[in-house]
Formats: sequence, structure tokens, C-alpha cells
Amino acid sequence: MAKHKLRVGYIGTSISSYFAGEYNQRPRSITGLEGLAAELDFELIAVAEEVMTEEASVRATEFLRESQVDFLLLQTAACSMGEQLLPLVRAAPRLGLWATPDPEQEGEIKIHSVVSMSHFASILKRYLKHENIPFKWFYGHVETAEFRERFAVTVRALTAVKNIERARIGWIGNLSPGFHDMIFDERLLRSRMGITVLPHELGELVQRAKAYDPQPVQATVKEIKSAASAITVSENSAFDRVTRLYLALRDLADEFDYDALAMQCWSNIQYYYQVAPCMAYSWLGSEDGMAVSCEGDVLGAASMYLLNVLTGREGSSTLLDMTALDPQTNAMLMWHCGVSPRHFANDDGIKWVDHVTLGRKADDGPYGVAGDQVFAPQPTTVSYIGDDGSSLLVIRADIIEHEKKGFDGTRGWFAEFELNKEAISLMDLINTLTVRGHEHHFAVGQGDVTDELMEFAAWKGMRLIEHIPQAKYLQLEGVNV
Repeated sequence: MAKHKLRVGYIGTSISSYFAGEYNQRPRSITGLEGLAAELDFELIAVAEEVMTEEASVRATEFLRESQVDFLLLQTAACSMGEQLLPLVRAAPRLGLWATPDPEQEGEIKIHSVVSMSHFASILKRYLKHENIPFKWFYGHVETAEFRERFAVTVRALTAVKNIERARIGWIGNLSPGFHDMIFDERLLRSRMGITVLPHELGELVQRAKAYDPQPVQATVKEIKSAASAITVSENSAFDRVTRLYLALRDLADEFDYDALAMQCWSNIQYYYQVAPCMAYSWLGSEDGMAVSCEGDVLGAASMYLLNVLTGREGSSTLLDMTALDPQTNAMLMWHCGVSPRHFANDDGIKWVDHVTLGRKADDGPYGVAGDQVFAPQPTTVSYIGDDGSSLLVIRADIIEHEKKGFDGTRGWFAEFELNKEAISLMDLINTLTVRGHEHHFAVGQGDVTDELMEFAAWKGMRLIEHIPQAKYLQLEGVNV
């Protein structure tokens, strides 16, 4: 899902009285990183020559800056001096410090890498504390699991950082009425996250939808219908209109190079086009891997795109509400009214149905087409970029089998919650989100990428949503919590 590859720089520092060259520290590391670059899908820019002086560090810094590396992996290939570090902090916006073990742990010391990593970290935190330089440390040779697993999290997290900072979101029709908690400051969002938001009118999208020739529309309708396990839509012509919206959204995203879309799906689109657009979002997510948030939620679209980059899956994440609680099983039903991609479904698959709420009491309703599915049991990550890009929600949860199917729509029962990698009970989680007044949408991705989200938040300087244990008394954020 990532459009922009991470550019990782490598350099190995040492001084001549130690044995970096004799133990092939740099060639060994570069060869291993080349293999990881292919496996983890990043670009490697390596400084192969020995860097043993401050002057050599200056030359290497110029090369790395010209190469526009996003992250510098600075290995203390052997014992190094503080003067070697000082130029290199300018080589990339983010830094890794990497130590390797000595070949033997007795007798004459040969490498002395760990002490230099510690030395460099202390310089960054103390001598250069006013510059607030972010760094992450690594230990172990390049082929070891302890290095590879920790480094892989960083590559995925920083790939997400790079792509979010270049993300473009198309905003169609503004927020749905009354969604005041999702009003955002576009200037702050762009300043903090780098996200560009471009507006479009609903009328522009409808005009585009109406302009398609019937033949490609009907061919797409046939494909969409064939994917369903059942179809109970009241008005057959609704498929034509929703499919036209799908094509219009797809082509709009292609034309403007959007990474995600946020669209107001009620109430104006019903006035303009007599349709519920849920199926279009679902199909864009499953077939095109495009994150589309409903109800005009731009921060929701950004959150879905973030999960898409981190999971690397071909199908998109989804956007859900907290809808019902089952304290007996410590489970929560997360639901929306028909927008989730079909790859979330259990073996019963997805059904195409009338929208479960829009138009059900109106003379001109109901409106179609929406999805109806129960999610398959699976691990998930639940997240949301909040507060104009200054906070991040990080939850891991399992979708479980439940005796109740939940409300019609696209939904699943979630349990076994972790907040910021720590187990949390259902009611404490609800208390935390409610007392803090968290935005009422939640992006949900398949698989567990909470390590990567935690690191993403750290690199971006984002505040995590912290646990507030439930109490019997009134809890006021900033007063007694």
C-alpha cells in the first residue's frame, strides 16, 4: 500500500586502534541490509568506506544528505569518538544507533561497540538535548532475530511516517450534519502530519457519476453482484447509481492522486441522487485497496490510510462505531451501516441490501445499496488520528465468535483488548474513551500492527490515549484522572 519507499542510510564508525576492518563489520552489515531491503521493501544507501575521523563523518554526511535518506542507521562498527557523531546528526531527520557484540567476551577487547552506542546516546540526550533529536537503538548482528525484528518495526513505522507526510485526501461534501466532534483544523493537520486535504462538492461527484456510458457500468454491476452471497435490494436501479458512484470515486482518486477519500454519505447525497453510497465504499476497499471514510470523516480517512500502509494488505481497513456492549463476555459490537470491505466477512460472505436506517421511514425510501456481513474471527488493530493530528489511539483486539450476530450492517464482536500494548478491560476501555471524549469513529485494520503504531506515534511526537480506570465517582480529565 505504500507509494513512497523509505530511504535508509547506513554508516559504520570506528577508530583505528580497534578491529572493525578485521572482523568485516561494515561488509557484513551492508550485505545483510541489502537482503533486508528486498524483504522489507526499502531503499538502502550505504557508506561502504571506513569512517574513522570527524572529517570522514563530514564527507559522509554530505553524501547522505544529497541522497535524501529518511533514516540513518549509524553503527558503531567498533569503538568510536563523539566527534564522529556530531556531523552525522545532520545527515537524516531520524537516527538509529546500532551496536554489535564483541567476537569474544574475554581477553583482549576487539570491537567495543556497545560502549560507543551508549556514548552516542548520551551525547544526543545531554550535549545535544536542546535539539531534541529522535533516535532508536539496536543491538545484534544483522542476521540475528533480535536485530531484524526490532529493525523491521522501524522500517514499517517510518514507511508509514513518510507516506502520511505526503498523503492526499479528497474530501467530498464536508461532514455529515451534527458531526461536530470531527471538525478539524486543516492547517494544524497539515503542519503536524503533512496531510493535504482537497475539497470537492457532492454535485461534482454526482455529475461525474451520471456521465458514464451504460455498458461499463452494467459490466461492473454484474461483477459486484456476483461477489454477494445474497441480494435483497428493493430497487434494482439502485445498483446502477451506486456503481456509478463507485466508478466516479475511483476515477476521482486516480485523477487527483488521492491516497484516501472522505465522503458525506447522508443526508445531501440522498437528495441529489436517491442513493446510499455504502456499497461503493465497500467495493473500493476490497477491490482497489482504497480507504474511504463515511460521513465526511477526514481524520478517519487518514487513520484508515495509516493502517493500510502498516498492514501492507491489498484490501483496505474499515471505519466503525462502538455500538453495543456485552459485559458478560467482555465484548463490544463494532458496527457500521454497510461500508466494510468484503474481506472482513466470515464464511457467510457479504450480502447487498437496502441501507438499514436511511429512508426506512421515508416515502421515497429505503435507499440502496449497502453491505451486510458478520466479520470472521481474526486479530485486529483499532486506531484513530485525533486532535488535529496530535494524538493517536492504539488498540489491539480480537474479533470473536459470538452467539448473537449483532445489528444488520457490517459488524463484529471485539474482545481481548489491549491499549498501548497493555491489557485493558472492556469497561475500562469504554471509560477511557468516554471520559476523554474521543472521536466516535474507529479505524480497524486486519492483523496486529500496534508495535508499529506505537513507534509511529513516537517519531511524530503524538500523544497516546492513556488508560483511565473506571471509578464510581465523576471523573474529569485534568482534574481527578
